[in-house]
Amino acid sequence: MLLEIFLFSLLGIVLGVVLGLLPGFHLNNILIPLLLLLPFVPPHYLAVLIIATAIAQVFTSFLPTIFIGAPDGENNALSILPGHKLLLEGRGYEAIRLTVIGGFSALIISIIVVLFFGNYFAFLYNIIRPYIAYPLIAVIFFMILSEKQLKKILFASLIVTLSGFLGMLVLNSSIVPQQNALFPTFAGLFAISTLTTSITEKAKIPKQQIDRELKTSRWGISKSIALGVIAGVLVGLLPAVGVSQAATFMQYIGGLGEARTFLVTLSSINTGNEIISLNSLYLISNPRSGASVAIERILPDITFNDMLLFSGVILFVTGLVVPITLYLGRTIPKFLSRVNYTILSLSVIGFLVVMIALLTAVYGLLIGLTATGIGLLCTYLGVRRSNCMGILLLPSISFFLGFNPLILTLLNI
Repeated sequence: MLLEIFLFSLLGIVLGVVLGLLPGFHLNNILIPLLLLLPFVPPHYLAVLIIATAIAQVFTSFLPTIFIGAPDGENNALSILPGHKLLLEGRGYEAIRLTVIGGFSALIISIIVVLFFGNYFAFLYNIIRPYIAYPLIAVIFFMILSEKQLKKILFASLIVTLSGFLGMLVLNSSIVPQQNALFPTFAGLFAISTLTTSITEKAKIPKQQIDRELKTSRWGISKSIALGVIAGVLVGLLPAVGVSQAATFMQYIGGLGEARTFLVTLSSINTGNEIISLNSLYLISNPRSGASVAIERILPDITFNDMLLFSGVILFVTGLVVPITLYLGRTIPKFLSRVNYTILSLSVIGFLVVMIALLTAVYGLLIGLTATGIGLLCTYLGVRRSNCMGILLLPSISFFLGFNPLILTLLNI
């Protein structure tokens, strides 16, 4: 049994690294083919494969986001902005190291929390859920008011409203498949708009410094990890709250606006959320991700021993994926130094457009074009692109306050 678990874990690592490196691809895209293996593969081994793939992708998905500005979905979209900033400063490898430090630390802490405090999660879930809309409302106010100047506050309000309206349309209609609905929106808001701006400004990737220096304090990293773990646990428990909403909340409430600390926080939330989601069937009897839904089909009754097995697989996979991610973080810049950045940016934009067309057809292209326009409007108006997170914040607030039926009736969708 140990040999089979080892082999399926290795296969999951290979799948996760490949998915992580390909912009626009996610574990959810291959879950159905994996489930078709169930008659031929014992359930526990297939669950191990899915878990190993999920963890490997969590770490490696930051590589294309930081080095070429292409997220795998909403979980990493916000990392484009600080990651791109550090890349243009020649500190792309430092950005990768920060995500690894945040992710690895959050993973260890989250597993400890799950194993020792898992019995309290259902109680916590029931207490928090009715009130989650109010901190999200506070986030929007912080986002807008942090622009400080009256003109920019008004512009930020416009961006939040436009992106929120787009989110209500995309997330509550059937014009594109719901499992892929966020891909064209986040690709447009963050990736394509950022790359387009870089092309027009004729940005170039400077020589990258491959060293072990971290230009931030240990206290800043520790604080970011702690807040990230807390947010990751909440994201893993609560419906309709994603990594990006939690990261935006911590950015403004926790004072984590600096690029380096924000990357640590985002990776901590991402990893903490993944750990809680993979164990959500045991913790709250409710799947909280595509991977956990697949595991529910494979293993309807999750036991504590299963959770121990999953935790062991997660630790083993992490021990191999961390050095792989750091190696790729050192190797990719050597390749980028020989590539014309404008050509690279155009190639990535072209790839994203093709992926949008394949996954969401013509309506997805229209959504991506609209989202790109909103992202570029941020640059033109001189406000932060994080205001585009209205695309998730406003629909989430509407969901938790019970306004969705009224709004959907008004929008006739």
